[in-house]
Amino acid sequence: MAEKLPEELQESIDEYYLEMSPEIKDLIHSWLYRIVDAAYQGISELPAEHRDTMLMKMSKACSDQAKMVLDCKPGMSWEAYKKQMAALKPPFGPRKITQVGDIVHWTYVPPKDKKGRPICQCPLAMYGMMKGRPELCGCSANSVRAYIEEYTDKKVDSVETLGSPQVDGTDECRFLVHLKPSRFTTAKPEEKAVKKASSASRRRRSK
Repeated sequence: MAEKLPEELQESIDEYYLEMSPEIKDLIHSWLYRIVDAAYQGISELPAEHRDTMLMKMSKACSDQAKMVLDCKPGMSWEAYKKQMAALKPPFGPRKITQVGDIVHWTYVPPKDKKGRPICQCPLAMYGMMKGRPELCGCSANSVRAYIEEYTDKKVDSVETLGSPQVDGTDECRFLVHLKPSRFTTAKPEEKAVKKASSASRRRRSK
């Protein structure tokens, strides 16, 4: 018997597929897994500006769907928004939001599986379309920004992923939201190392 699909997908999926045996569907699922995983591998290897553009497009599609479970309304006060996010029931929340000046700490603790491992809430990972990847957390950072700007009167300069099960193995998904650009920053150690290596390379070629 054909599976019930959302109306917008009814015409995009061949009925022949819906009548396939479970074994064939499992085989097709493994194909999809490899395709999606390869796509994200390619995204991760893009130059930063192109990678971020791709993730922004994907997070927009994802956050538009996620709005249905957040139950937030545009025009909310900042305090009302924080309370709403803190009151979300698992697996969608709670989400702890604390602010110090123009910096907002945003924390979400995902549910765990039977083995005590955090379950990534990206639909692609939850439904076995791919393993969790750090790029998914970049997508989530974009969604954090989108939610704040759409539901409150606050504007966001940037969002950093501080940690997550995919990024550093922690149990929490932690984001740092910059409401305004940072006025003073220090050079990253890795940038200094790259410059030093480049200088050494140029010296070797000049000899």
